[in-house]
Amino acid sequence: MNMINNYDERVWDRLLDFVFPDEKGLTREAVQADLRRSGVDMRRPSEKLQNLLKDTRETRDARATLEAARQSRQAVLSKLMTIKAASGPVIREKLKDVIANRLSGPQQAVYARKLEDAASDEDLKSLLEDLSRLEAFMEESDNDS
Repeated sequence: MNMINNYDERVWDRLLDFVFPDEKGLTREAVQADLRRSGVDMRRPSEKLQNLLKDTRETRDARATLEAARQSRQAVLSKLMTIKAASGPVIREKLKDVIANRLSGPQQAVYARKLEDAASDEDLKSLLEDLSRLEAFMEESDNDS
């Protein structure tokens, strides 16, 4: 190891220039030919590198899509929370209309029964607000399409 320090840096530069060819003049074809002559097959490393790059692009795209969905979700939630439903005795009538006009078959019967038996006015108001928000959301997505 002491031998390395015995020589000037210029000596080492000249040695390395002699041992390793100048890369500036090399073409892609020349490098590939040299690798083939040396018995080095670059197909597998090249495939691995391409797969890593593809995975990286897919991950970046997926993260961008997820971030856009998060921002969109926040905007939709903020808008939906501003919608208020009617209050008082009108709630039960509105829910009856929604059940009669939007549901059919067994679903209609189940919701009509729940409406008549178990719901307090506060539960009815909450249900109507949810239905109003859902309706507004559906109209907005129809307008976006």
